[in-house]
Amino acid sequence: MKKVLFATTATSALLFAGLASAQGISLFGDARLGMTYDEDRDDELQATSRVRFGVNMTGETDSGITFGASVRADNAVAGENGLAGSTFVSGSLGTLTFGDTSGADENWVGDVPGNLTLTGIGDENETPFISNAGGFEVAAGDGLAFAPNPQARPTVRYDFDIAGFGVSVSTNRLMDDYGIGAGYAGSVGGVDLNVGVGYYDFDGFDTGVGADLVEVADGEQISATVGAAFGNFALGVVWQNADSDDAEYETVHVGGTAGFGAFTVGAWYVNAIENLDINEEDDSMGLSAEYDLGGGASVKGGVGQNFAGSTVGDFGISMSF
Repeated sequence: MKKVLFATTATSALLFAGLASAQGISLFGDARLGMTYDEDRDDELQATSRVRFGVNMTGETDSGITFGASVRADNAVAGENGLAGSTFVSGSLGTLTFGDTSGADENWVGDVPGNLTLTGIGDENETPFISNAGGFEVAAGDGLAFAPNPQARPTVRYDFDIAGFGVSVSTNRLMDDYGIGAGYAGSVGGVDLNVGVGYYDFDGFDTGVGADLVEVADGEQISATVGAAFGNFALGVVWQNADSDDAEYETVHVGGTAGFGAFTVGAWYVNAIENLDINEEDDSMGLSAEYDLGGGASVKGGVGQNFAGSTVGDFGISMSF
């Protein structure tokens, strides 16, 4: 399967030959300022701020093939070896993307809506895709900890879409993992609908450093999602399961948003079963809100409970340029 998959990907790459020089460069950026709260910290309430900017580069060949790249300035060094940023070529045969980009399964399944917080407060509403450096629990005690996969980047992904239906295939840096995703994203009866499934087969990897080094055995992950948006309302559900020999976890994510003019509220809930044999469960949940000030600025905030059972929250101003 792997040899056939990536022989096909390599052939597709050759079809995108004859690229011209870049035709467009644009800057983008974001910033934030505010406060964060975590009841488990010695100093529970703390100030937070961040500023980032990057560059998008696009071009088009004489035959109509588009190509481009994108990288944030703080990731420019890692972008030299594909661990950050991304590059792509796209034409009638599909799109080929290399770099810090989603695997095929994540590309069609993704995350649930509902987290409108300033900092993400842990981003525990997000699906832990192994193809996106997610992994298995390595920490003892409460909390759902995931071991990052150092071999996940750069990702190689090929996408083909037609009339809302699409399929993607991907691999990792060593090209010893493979993923596939498929789904539909389009409008049905005035409702924006997205349905997706994903599968990822991965070779074992070591994660952590020193005494915390953990060996994760070969395994696989399957995932699926259903989401809908109608008017100013959106709802999504994601289920996923991953196993590696005797280690296994399963999560169910539910989230949604509701908009009322410039004001939007969101909520999410995640149930995670860390060990299916003994049904050891943790959950994470949160409420959030955003008020659009116009001009790329908005007031954001939220409060939630993380997998460790701690109350966390934030509030402040988010800026997009």
